[in-house]
Amino acid sequence: MTYKKIAIFSIVIVMAVGSSAQYKLNSSLVLSPENIIKITFENSDRIKSAFFYLESAKSNFKLFESDYTQFNPVIVGSGVTADSEHRNYSNFSTGMRKEFFDGTSIEASIGNNMGWGKNMTSQNVNYIESEISFPLFTSARKLDRLIKRTFEENELYTKNLDYVDAVKENIHDAVEQYYDLVPRIKSYNMLKAYRAELQELFNNDSIKNRDQIEGEIATLNSEITGFEISLYSMQLSMERYMNVDNIDLEQLFVMDVNFNEENYYGSYYIEEPTDSIFAKALSNDSEFKVLGIIKKNAEEKKRLAQKGKWDIFATTGARYNYYETKGNINQGNFLVADAGLKIKLYDNKVLKNTIAKAESDISAIEYIIRDREKLIRSNIEKLKDGLTKKKDQLTITFSSLESWKNIYKTKKMQYIEGTESVDNFIQAFRSLVETEQNRYHLENNYLDLIRDFNYITGAYFEYIELQN
Repeated sequence: MTYKKIAIFSIVIVMAVGSSAQYKLNSSLVLSPENIIKITFENSDRIKSAFFYLESAKSNFKLFESDYTQFNPVIVGSGVTADSEHRNYSNFSTGMRKEFFDGTSIEASIGNNMGWGKNMTSQNVNYIESEISFPLFTSARKLDRLIKRTFEENELYTKNLDYVDAVKENIHDAVEQYYDLVPRIKSYNMLKAYRAELQELFNNDSIKNRDQIEGEIATLNSEITGFEISLYSMQLSMERYMNVDNIDLEQLFVMDVNFNEENYYGSYYIEEPTDSIFAKALSNDSEFKVLGIIKKNAEEKKRLAQKGKWDIFATTGARYNYYETKGNINQGNFLVADAGLKIKLYDNKVLKNTIAKAESDISAIEYIIRDREKLIRSNIEKLKDGLTKKKDQLTITFSSLESWKNIYKTKKMQYIEGTESVDNFIQAFRSLVETEQNRYHLENNYLDLIRDFNYITGAYFEYIELQN
């Protein structure tokens, strides 16, 4: 596409100004669709707000997981006990512990046991001990935690979708202003050019019956004023969506829709097979991706519930006692090792209900996914059909416009020579202007369909990098 060639040489220079949170554009920047996409993505306050809500959700999710996978670098325990025989004991230990999401834990510590008191010879035992616990042949603990994590994931998925939607919607709105502005700028410039042409005729004293030309000039003045109002309104909207301080309409790259070019604007959507466009849309559709993740989690819950009747943990540990004394007699160092199993039987009703819920969730998600696929494909087919027909309309209008230009040129020459009436000349002029305005109106429709196509297929992501 032609505008891409220009965009290659365009440098996006965006500077923050004051506390208004708006950005100042380089006045020499050519605003092509790619640059508009990039600037909007980088500067939109609504996109930034959605991004930080997503970051907050990420941190909240990490906080949840960290509760189940904590690393405690220092654990200190101490206490003093006494029995009815007036014997006293003290215990002190310090160490560290790490737990993982599936319930596996590792613990290591050093400690001291000391005893003294009535009829007891003082004893002092220092030790180093460790323990490892991990699940065997079961998934009940992981299932329980996975179910709890689902609730936290929902917020994260929602904020992720909100962020992607904010990106797409704000870019869609900004590009929409561009696609509406370009055809209107062409119409505006066209009307001004024809007004100048009529004014030149009106100023020619040798031409007769000029009153109708003056009336036509007045009509053009009214239309031009109307365009100036709409252009300014769209300019302000575009500045708002892009979050920039000022856009000069002269910066906008005024593209030409030329179907004689090999890669004319919109050719991909018209000529590419529907299946290919559909695959691209699915690959960029965040909601479709999230639905896939939710389905995968539901399937995992079902699998774990089917296997998780027993919760069996293996434990192994060791304690090394050293420098033990009793009555000033060194008893020597020695090692104690242990191993065992922790077994828990889960309520079968709970597991059955978990499986039933997971199966229902899977079925519901599959229908949502199927509906989402149908919706995307249907939208693509409608847009493809509309775009193809708009191309045909534009092609016919191009030919009609060339015909009216020739008729107008002939009528104008005959009117100047005095061989054609002013009524016939004005009629030819109005037909030419109406046909050219219709051409730009159809071009606007054509660009709007491309705008919607880009939104559905996520074409914006070719120019930006989402940090989600």
